[in-house]
Amino acid sequence: MLTFVAVIFVFSFVILIHECGHFFMARKMGVRVERFCLGLGKVLWSVKKGDTEYAVALIPFGGYVKMAGEEAQDEKTGKPWEYYSKSPGRRFWILVSGAGMNYLFAFLVFCFIVPTPRIGMVLEDMPAYKAGVQTGDIIRSIDGVETNYWHDILDRISANDKASPMRVEIERDGKLLDVKITPSFLESKDIFGRKSSQPKIGVGYYGDVVVMKAQPLRYLSLGIRQTMDNTLMTYKYIWLLITGKVAVRGSVTGPVGIAVIIGKAAHIGFAYLLYLIGHINLALAIFNLLPFPVLDGGHVLFLGIEKLRKRPLSPKVQETMQYIAVSLLVAFFLFVSYNDIVMWFMPGQ
Repeated sequence: MLTFVAVIFVFSFVILIHECGHFFMARKMGVRVERFCLGLGKVLWSVKKGDTEYAVALIPFGGYVKMAGEEAQDEKTGKPWEYYSKSPGRRFWILVSGAGMNYLFAFLVFCFIVPTPRIGMVLEDMPAYKAGVQTGDIIRSIDGVETNYWHDILDRISANDKASPMRVEIERDGKLLDVKITPSFLESKDIFGRKSSQPKIGVGYYGDVVVMKAQPLRYLSLGIRQTMDNTLMTYKYIWLLITGKVAVRGSVTGPVGIAVIIGKAAHIGFAYLLYLIGHINLALAIFNLLPFPVLDGGHVLFLGIEKLRKRPLSPKVQETMQYIAVSLLVAFFLFVSYNDIVMWFMPGQ
């Protein structure tokens, strides 16, 4: 029951944030919103206030904001409150505001909730492994400087640009141990193929989180850092998928896998669940802005074409492109969902 409630709450909440972004920006730009609906399918409840009908529909995994004159088949009267009566610039801000709101919420979460200094993955033949560090160890300090959060560890390692031996205090089963670790410089490439070399010890964080206690500027800086790091990592992963360097199977999680993860997070605690919601908001923002028809990024692409051509694509062309895109998107989600079911419910298949 807890898993079911958590899944419904998280999906509905993330979608609500997204649609609120479109709603408030449309109102700000002078576009009339005819319906604000949370959910898809049959409307279970609705109330009209002013020009807008607020509704809740049967299927909780979706939602939409219906603006006047927005659809290709809608009658265009040229009224100033219609969507297509607005300039491409104003329509652009309406389109990206949904993802922008998701992004803002993720940033706020990342300002206050951070990974702990507990060690998760330990890579073999790397400095930490050779020094005897184990999964579950907690790094309490490096060279006498306390490491209260995972980013403290990253900062101390990155600052060691000469790869000097570090005195690392770890906690294991309630006991404190001192080990010496000398980082190794590893070369990596970003999505543009640029090479860089950074000191590494070969560990990853465990996955548990904590509400951070710090000064206001520390909250802000860490929120920006976590948001940027996760954004760059996501785009890099998307690039690896596109170029075929990473297989989709086992690498991409769909609605089924997300639901399972949400259920597990709900049983761990609210802070962990909120941290997961932050990541889902960020992922939705990035995915939704991809230049793919039916997504907000696809509509932004149409706006760019309209700006270049001095006139929009014909409704027929847009409908055809969106139909193809929907077909591809449904096929992709079915494939990913099948992989999720195999991974979570039929291991070993």
